[in-house]
Amino acid sequence: MADAPGLRITVLGSSGTYSSGDSSCSGYLVQSAGAAVLLDTGPGSSIELQRHIDLRDLDAIVVSHEHPDHWTELPCLYHAFRYGIQRHGVPTYGTAGTRRLLELVVPDALTTAFDWHVIDETAEVTIGDQRWTFSLTDHPVETLAARVEAGGRSIVYSSDTGPGWSPTEFSAPIDLMIYEATLPVAMEPLGIPHVSGRQAGERARTAEVGRLVVTHVPPEHHPADRIEAATEAFGAPVDWAEPGRTFVA
Repeated sequence: MADAPGLRITVLGSSGTYSSGDSSCSGYLVQSAGAAVLLDTGPGSSIELQRHIDLRDLDAIVVSHEHPDHWTELPCLYHAFRYGIQRHGVPTYGTAGTRRLLELVVPDALTTAFDWHVIDETAEVTIGDQRWTFSLTDHPVETLAARVEAGGRSIVYSSDTGPGWSPTEFSAPIDLMIYEATLPVAMEPLGIPHVSGRQAGERARTAEVGRLVVTHVPPEHHPADRIEAATEAFGAPVDWAEPGRTFVA
């Protein structure tokens, strides 16, 4: 995207587990001077996506893992690409498990709309001027956190993870981080494979993240709780991943 001011990420959806009345599930548009990439395709995320970019101008798709709230807009994008704007072979990067599920739902998606590249934590992907690397998180299925660099700036996206993963797995510096904060602090001892706002703030501070944005809060909870806990642990103001909002690295 020639008009993008440096490396930026726009929130398409940030609701955790299922969509809320205000937000679809996980989806982000990553733009730089030379590329526009859709990161995660949670159900409903293409609505906000099309407010920011024409689907014809999307250079690639990256999907972090196979849980439904992170990938199940892909069948709808398949319909858009194949029967709407008639795009073929959109470069798509995701885990083997996600590929397998998509093939079960839409058997011909991988020979028509999407050119699928299986990735794991060792993958290095170049999309235009963006360089993508990955890290295996602490989650029940193969889940990949992502680091994207362009124009001398960097963004890290945690995807879903328990407390056993840290952004220190990536190279420094991390200018901007989108970190899940699914749990209230009171649920930390339950062993659920997600993190709280406090845990996200602590790990982002340890990794010397420049700016922290929390995301993936379930509809029955309120983001203000996660922001407060994350801000106290991070030691600096923390933002909420409000749909439609753009953050510049």
